[in-house]
Order: sequence, then structure tokens, then C-alpha cells
Amino acid sequence: MRKAKDNSLVPRRYFRPGFSHCPKCSAPLTRHATVQKKVLITLEGRFRLISLGYRCSRKRCPNARVVFVSPEPARLSLKGLSFGFDVIVQIGWWRFWEHRTLDEIWELAQRRFPISRRQVLYLIVDFLCLLKAAQPARIAAHGATYNRHGLRLSIDAMQPEKGNDVLYVVRELRSGLTLQAAKLSNQRAETIRAQVLEPIRALGFTVRAIVSDAEDAIHRACQEVWPGCPHQACHFHALREAGKPIAAADQTMMVKIKRDLRLKLKPVRRAIEALDEQDPHRSVLLDYAEALRSSLRVSSLPPFQLGGRRVFEDLRAVAASLRRCQKKESSPVGRFARCRNGLPQLLGGREPHSPSIGLGDRIGTLAAHRR
Repeated sequence: MRKAKDNSLVPRRYFRPGFSHCPKCSAPLTRHATVQKKVLITLEGRFRLISLGYRCSRKRCPNARVVFVSPEPARLSLKGLSFGFDVIVQIGWWRFWEHRTLDEIWELAQRRFPISRRQVLYLIVDFLCLLKAAQPARIAAHGATYNRHGLRLSIDAMQPEKGNDVLYVVRELRSGLTLQAAKLSNQRAETIRAQVLEPIRALGFTVRAIVSDAEDAIHRACQEVWPGCPHQACHFHALREAGKPIAAADQTMMVKIKRDLRLKLKPVRRAIEALDEQDPHRSVLLDYAEALRSSLRVSSLPPFQLGGRRVFEDLRAVAASLRRCQKKESSPVGRFARCRNGLPQLLGGREPHSPSIGLGDRIGTLAAHRR
């Protein structure tokens, strides 16, 4: 059963107007009603916020029906919300700047003030709403620069899955400020022009240049709104398209290497784990097996981070390490190789039957099978 919060010992803070006489007729103000009364949670602690409203005592005063209140409660929190602006900003910082998960934010918040997991989600939405509401002020702060140098726009579209709505984001390149973001149900040039580009033109700044991907609808919409404006294709998108054949070939190679490696590595690893724990070679062989196993978790991020090439380089590094170890008599792998070459002379003509020797050779074969 959910336990109710105990607010009986929470201190009270009263908020009244900063003046005691009517600004219109100078008559004294009288208390009219309690405008707000709630328990407010801030980073500094909890307190009961009580905002009192006052009216002019003269009934014939033009301000007789005006309720005067203190502006301080509006600076502390949104009306009807039990959390202060400092809490909302802190949660927004954890989520979007430190990139913490919902559960991490909830755990950190519970150390400082009482809050539920669901409420954390609500406060994240409130933070985004505050950012949206502050956007005009942020644009106005850069207004002098934009008037002098104009805008250089970056337009990008993000679609999680085909058939879903598309999010269009327009940023100013030099300041990094987001000027417009809109979720569209279609990608027609008319829709992009009306809901994405027209609000930017309404700001009144001169657009000097535009950068976007090669989407035809974006190009046509931009030319309709700003005819003759230089429009350049994004280098990242161009490189990604140019590198698709290479990325496809690399993906094919990576899948083939991983398939061969996975089939051969499993029995080797099981055999190593079956060795006696007192065997001095067991830990070394496990390290090599784990190095090969880590290659199976490599992925690609084209156009520059190619998984197949990385897997190939990792296997080549393991093979080189094995070759270096084989030249050192002090290392376990080196002793494997030495024993295989001269065991009859060293041990009186008898070949030892240590299973770790054969496993060391099998790992070397796995690492070098793509050389």
C-alpha cells in the first residue's frame, strides 16, 4: 500500500505583494484570498508555499477588482506544479547533457528529494516545454549577429522507421542554435516549405547559405522560399553514399569471418575451460580465446568505421602476438612450440600428452586462418 507523504513538519513561507498601497489611488491594500497553497520541492528542500492576494480597500478605485500578488512564486515554479524550476532544470541536465537513463535519474533524484519514477518522466516533458518556450528569447539574444552576418542553415531530417512521421530540424551553423523543429507526416516540398521554412523566413533574417542532404523535396522547398541561395550537399551524407559499395563489401567479409571464427572457436573454448585449473597454460589460453571472442562483437559504423577491416586487424594482431610468444622460451606459448619441435630429445624420447599444447596450436591456427 502506498504511504502518504508526511508534510506536517514542512516549514511555511508566505508571499505577499512588495507594496502595501494601491498604485492607482494610494489607498491601503487589504487581504483578499489565498491564491496559491502547495508544498514545493526544490533542490534546497521542501516548504509550504502560500501566496496571498490583496485588493485595494477603496471600492470606487479603478483597481478595486485587481488582485495583487507577489511575483516570487512564479519565479520558483509553474503554477499547479509541486517541483521548482531548479529541479526541472537539474533533471533535464541529467537526461540531455549527461545522457543518463530514466532509472539513473530516478536514483539520483531520490537521494535529494522525494519523487516517483513516473514523475521523472513528467518533469522531462516539462523541461522540453520550457526549452520550447525560451526559444524566442534565445533567438533574440543572437539577433544582432544574425542581422549583421545573416543565417547559414543546416537542414536535416530523421525518420526512425519507414512509414512513421519525419522530424525536420533546422539549425544555424555558426551558433549551433536550433531555429525550427517540426514533425511532418509526409515529405512533400509544399509541407516542408509551409511548416519548416516559412517560420524561419518570418524571423526576418537574411539566409546566406544552406546545407542539407540530397533530398529533392528539401532542395525544391528551399529554392521556392529563398531563390538563388547557395545550397550545398552535406559532406557526411555524400561520403556515406559514396562509401556504400565499400561498406557492403566490408559487411560481407565481416559476416564470413565471424561465421568461420564462431564455428571453430566454440569447441576450442570449451576444451580450454575443461583443462585442470592448476594447468599454468590455462589462463594464457583463455586470454587468447577471449581476444578472439571479442572480435565477434565488433560492428560497423560506415563510412569510416568498417567492422570487417577491424576484425581482420584484430585477428592479425593476435597472430602476431602468438608469433612473438613462440620466440620466447619463458612464455607458455613459446614452451608449447619448443616442446613440439624438440620433445624427444628433451624428455628422453617420450612425447608428452598435455592437452594444453594442442589447444595452443589450435588458437594460433584460428588467429592466422585469415592471413
